Formats: sequence, structure tokens, C-alpha cells
Amino acid sequence: MSDPKTPPAAPEAASVVDTDFRLDAPGEIMNWLRELLRSQARIQLSTPDGSAIHTVLRSLDTPHGMLTMEAPQSREALPPVLASDELVATAYLDKIKLQFDVSGLVAIRGEGEVLRAPVPLRIYRFQRRQAYRVASAGQLYPALKLADGDLPRIRVVNLSAGGVALQWPANVVPTPQALEELSGTLELEREVSFSTLLRVQHVSEGENGAPHHVGCAFVSLSPNAARALQVFIDQAQKRERLMRRAV
Repeated sequence: MSDPKTPPAAPEAASVVDTDFRLDAPGEIMNWLRELLRSQARIQLSTPDGSAIHTVLRSLDTPHGMLTMEAPQSREALPPVLASDELVATAYLDKIKLQFDVSGLVAIRGEGEVLRAPVPLRIYRFQRRQAYRVASAGQLYPALKLADGDLPRIRVVNLSAGGVALQWPANVVPTPQALEELSGTLELEREVSFSTLLRVQHVSEGENGAPHHVGCAFVSLSPNAARALQVFIDQAQKRERLMRRAV
């Protein structure tokens, strides 16, 4: 069994990144928001107590400094987000993570309900996946065997020293939500496994029955688990270098 763990509190947007990654020039902020609009990247709006919704950017009103986002289909999830005094938006653009505070969010009813808020005064941007990530080489391993014995083993798409990406089958319900914690056994190989606690960072829902993509971070690892994980990653890097030389 892994060591007992006490999960840390979820950080606020301004505390999780260094000021070197802060963007407060209006032109830069609008450029990144236009990229979110162009790519239709999923945006998560979350509160300090764990309430969250997913949305996408619909339009940018540059002259008035307003942005419009799509309202969620789930009516129950929206009120806690609208009522919160602290709201953080998180989005991913390839290897870049964007995060900014949202203030004055309101729901506007018209032909369809949308969400409106002022353009943020600053955006925090930092690089994702700085640690080497190991892609899954097969269907059986790596995998996460959840503590709930009624649930199936969940395939690990890739992993790093910081966390894992899971392929969560659409028929396995409920689907994990951001900030939820998952406990179980991470099976790297047939003879290599360890107990772990993961915190869900983001969820990309699959369409038409496709699996969901669930990104998780390790809450903490015991020394033995951390060593086993690092050895597994080192071996994967060596195999990749050998394959490059063989080409």
C-alpha cells in the first residue's frame, strides 16, 4: 500500500504560475483569446469549492471588451458557477495551458442562452508536458485498476512523472469530473504496480460513444512508487533513442 496522503487544497490561478508567465498587455491577451475562439478549445470554468462547467468561446466583442461563451447543457451545474465570487477559466492549446480569472459572469437569454463576461485583465500561460511522457505501447499495460472493484481496468494512454492520461470508456459511469480524486493501483507492467491517488485535472468528453480523455495528476507518490515510475520512464526513453538510431 502507498503512504497515507493528505491532498493539498486546489490553488487559485494567480498562485500556480510564476509572474514570468503572466500576460497583461491587451494586445497579447486578445491574441490568445482569438486563438481560443479559432480552435474552439474546451474551456473549464471552476470555483474554489469544486463546482465546474465546460464551455467554448462563441465570440469576442473587442470594442466593448466582452467575451461570449456557450452555456452548458446541464442546467444544474450553472447556478453555483454564476454565484461564485471567484471563478477561474482553464483551457489547453496543444502544449500551452492558459488560465485566467473570470469576473462578472452572467447568463444572457436570447435565441439561445449564452454566458458573457469582461475580457480578463491578465492571462497566465505556461508550457504543458515539460516532463517526458511515455505513450502506451499496448492495450493491457499500463492501466489503472480502480479501488472500486466493480469498475473495469482503465487504459492509460500516456504517463509522466507528474501524472497520467486515461482512456475512460463512455459506458463506465459516472465520468470523472475536474478536481475529483481517483484511487487505485497503477499497473505499469505485469510485475510492476503500485497504489496511487490521482486528482482529475481536465476531462475531454468523447463524441458518439468514443472514450473520454481524462488527464490526472499524482497527488503524491511513495518513494518506492516514484522510483518504479522513474525506472519505467527511463527505460522508455532508452528504447526510443535506440529506435531513432536504427532508422
